[in-house]
Amino acid sequence: MANSLIMSYVLKKMQNVKSPVNNRWFAYVNSNGILSTRGLANHMVEHGMTSKSDVLAMLAKLSECIPELVAQGYSVKLDGIGIFYPIIANAKGGADSVEDFSVTKNIAGVRFRFRPDSTDLDNLTSKAFGRKVSFGKGYYQTETGNKAPKIPLAAAATPEPEP
Repeated sequence: MANSLIMSYVLKKMQNVKSPVNNRWFAYVNSNGILSTRGLANHMVEHGMTSKSDVLAMLAKLSECIPELVAQGYSVKLDGIGIFYPIIANAKGGADSVEDFSVTKNIAGVRFRFRPDSTDLDNLTSKAFGRKVSFGKGYYQTETGNKAPKIPLAAAATPEPEP
């Protein structure tokens, strides 16, 4: 069975003289940026959702309700996507006793976490996702930065060495 998702990649040269892998090339995701809520809504409409306004309303309500429920101590599971849940980050060392415990001294913060769905049907764990993805177009960059030009690997079998 062929992988159903195709991901393009970019090769970048490590340019850190202190690194043991300096001047070696590594693959990175060819990022297309961040898709906004509206962009996601448009994409969902293209996949058969009723209307953009319905999708936007649903996503807006999700963005309000999930944090509210997580703050109340619930884990929120979205079937096929995953579970949002809270954790408490404790200060290093903890308290010596119950009497010595102080919220301000012993709790460093609260964190919002996400665990991908790992059911057989909608397995979104890292390894399962990796089995669904195959690599498509490849590029390389000889300059650094997000706006550096990406040169298709088809244009050159291997990246040209830098002078």
